[in-house]
Amino acid sequence: CSTSCGLGAMWRTVVCTAEGNNTCDASAKPAPARRCYLRPCASWTVGNWSKCSRSCGNGVRLRDVQCVDTRDKRILRPFHCQSTVYKPRVQMVCHEQKCMEWYISSWRECSEECGGGMQQRLVTCPQTGRCDESLKPTGSRLCNEHPCTTWAVGPWGQCTASCGGGVQRRQVKCVNKRTGAAEEDNNLCDHEPWPENTQKCNPQDCQQNNTATCTRDRLTFSFCRTLRILGRCSLATVQAQCCQTCQTHSQSSREVTNQRLSRR
Repeated sequence: CSTSCGLGAMWRTVVCTAEGNNTCDASAKPAPARRCYLRPCASWTVGNWSKCSRSCGNGVRLRDVQCVDTRDKRILRPFHCQSTVYKPRVQMVCHEQKCMEWYISSWRECSEECGGGMQQRLVTCPQTGRCDESLKPTGSRLCNEHPCTTWAVGPWGQCTASCGGGVQRRQVKCVNKRTGAAEEDNNLCDHEPWPENTQKCNPQDCQQNNTATCTRDRLTFSFCRTLRILGRCSLATVQAQCCQTCQTHSQSSREVTNQRLSRR
């Protein structure tokens, strides 16, 4: 073949060997030449190196290496190029210097007091290109994601007792900070401590001279009578709440005692 690769030609000698005056049939004369194709003309082609995979600390660059036909640039199987020259490398080490640490500032104030805001912080490399981008800390984050609600408390109500210990109550409700409207779900204020809605009041002992000021029991008659039967009228708190019942019991007890003494 006239070439070692690609399309070539082959020649041969064709002569007439007829005896005497006989001539060869020209129409049956074999072709003196023909095309030949041993193998494609192959070679390696390389692409451009990629960007280094890391900015420091041993990264890698990559490139495409393909076996192609030099005539029509058709991609061939790699074995066609193995008999030519060595295959170019497809990767190389880059940025072998040690990485530096990222500088991180403290978080700035949240952009919102509630309802979800953003916090920012400064994240920089002491020297451009000397820090690992894959390990770069985040420079922003969500903050104050709790609802815009707070507890609202009303004034303390009147004490349930003027002496001897009573209880005061007040209204506590969860309200929207922006609108002031009460929320139906008190759980929306769980991010804040619950304000007490009851407290003790008037813990001082009641005065014993209640005969002049006592007009009626503060508790029900049946309940006060039960306390009297149980002998609880000696307690100052019970005397204050059941003054009439306990006062009657005290007078009756004194009369019975006087009658017993007079009989003796």
